[in-house]
Amino acid sequence: MSRPIRRPILRIISLYQVAPYKNTGLYNQKYLPRKGQTSGQPELNYLNNQRIIRYSDVLLMAAEALNKKANPDDVTAQGYLNQVRRRAFGDQLHDIGSTGSSLYTAILNERRLELAMEGERFFDLVRTGQAASVLGASFKAGKNELFPIPDQEIKVSGLTQNPGY
Repeated sequence: MSRPIRRPILRIISLYQVAPYKNTGLYNQKYLPRKGQTSGQPELNYLNNQRIIRYSDVLLMAAEALNKKANPDDVTAQGYLNQVRRRAFGDQLHDIGSTGSSLYTAILNERRLELAMEGERFFDLVRTGQAASVLGASFKAGKNELFPIPDQEIKVSGLTQNPGY
């Protein structure tokens, strides 16, 4: 008498059909397709608006550029920064009126708050030269500003590895 064939794949699939947690509705759904919104190949074709760059990120980049240019335009930079803050707070009570380096600090802080959990903070810290002081011992200046180039890419293209790797 032969033993029945077990089907562990079916068991694994059935585990994922019902989430092991309660859906509170607060999960980040920005880039996830909704049930019933797919047609054809689901990972390539669904009706969810794929956001490549956020409008608030564009406003904050413009504010930073206006603040750091040779002839700063702090009034326009404040306007862009305050557009983001008004959307977040829903009022004008939290507007920023500072200029110069204090406006620059406010813009960077707003980027930290507005773009939280979107993978921008590390690159902002490196770009502004603050990574070593903010990240501490886990960041090695002269090495961690760049990522290592994969060995296969170095062999194929003849590139030299980034310093420290």
